[in-house]
Amino acid sequence: MGMRITTNMIRRNYTNNLMDNIGGLERARQQVETGRRFQWSYEDPAAAAKGMILERRHARNEDYIDTVKNTQKWIDSQSDILNELSGYANQIDESEFMSALNDPTGTEGRTAYAQNLRALQESLVHALNTQYGDTFIMAGTDGRNVPFDLDGGKLTYQGIDVNDAEAMKKLTGQTQYVDIGFGMTFYPDGHPNAGEIVPSSAFDMAFPGILAVGYGTTNVKVYDSPVADVAGKQDGNGNEIGDGVIDDKDSASKYMPLSNNIIVLAGQMADVLEKEPLDRELCEAMWNQFKSGREELQNQFARVGTKAQLLENTLTRLDQESQNIKEQYQDAIGIDPALAITNETYAKYSYDAALKIGTSLLGNSLLDFMD
Repeated sequence: MGMRITTNMIRRNYTNNLMDNIGGLERARQQVETGRRFQWSYEDPAAAAKGMILERRHARNEDYIDTVKNTQKWIDSQSDILNELSGYANQIDESEFMSALNDPTGTEGRTAYAQNLRALQESLVHALNTQYGDTFIMAGTDGRNVPFDLDGGKLTYQGIDVNDAEAMKKLTGQTQYVDIGFGMTFYPDGHPNAGEIVPSSAFDMAFPGILAVGYGTTNVKVYDSPVADVAGKQDGNGNEIGDGVIDDKDSASKYMPLSNNIIVLAGQMADVLEKEPLDRELCEAMWNQFKSGREELQNQFARVGTKAQLLENTLTRLDQESQNIKEQYQDAIGIDPALAITNETYAKYSYDAALKIGTSLLGNSLLDFMD
């Protein structure tokens, strides 16, 4: 005895098949919109797990990229300040001081140059106190407070006299590390620096400004002078020593403590220019001392340039890593765009065909109800 196919059976089967077509069309559209081969992890658990790992790697890598870009702006600001300092130092060394020594107008002309030196001294301090947002760039780790203060010829850094070499040396070691994908780690227990960041595993973005302008003092040989009037005296062999003869020149050398800080030194140079008579030997000693400080400033400028290049290389590496992660992610859960569009086109064709067949099988009232 044959089974009778009822109208309800046709309607039910048709409705189920039509729903499958609608579901297939929706999945195809999602593939086109998202670029993913599937939307739920249960559809491909292995690929979904790999995709989650890659998503975390990508997010972490993007954080590194943002950190590097922000740090680049910080280092570029340091470089700009050092470049400005270098310009002021060159002006003091090559223009103001040498011009003052050779000025034919004498005291009046040298006094004017001394005023210029003090103005440049203030400019150096202002440059070192530059802010990035609300943080002082050249303040080491104490970015909330003004790092340099010049008062009456005395210069302080973080409240301490810059000529205090021992205190300044401690401040030059200030660091501020950021994680930019070097695998930041800490020294383990038992290590002398336990709990501190391993320097090679992070990037130090701090710059104690005192490194740029120098600190402490140096006893500089200024000039030689006769020890005394030695007329009528005899040497060890009984020979008489005449007037003006220096028997021990080294013992007659005069040394003077000169600041290693180019800002303090600029003020001292201005003081010397204003005194009469002009002590040219002392000026020569100060000039040589200032040139040494200017050379160290150039060394620090090169150091910051090296750090900037490291950041640029790191950013290139991170961008490449980001591209590699995207390619791996695409291979794991992605779908080829051309294939996704083809699938959507086929699903749309199937859906339209199902509707057309339904028109032939079912009455208008059913189709009207479904619409």
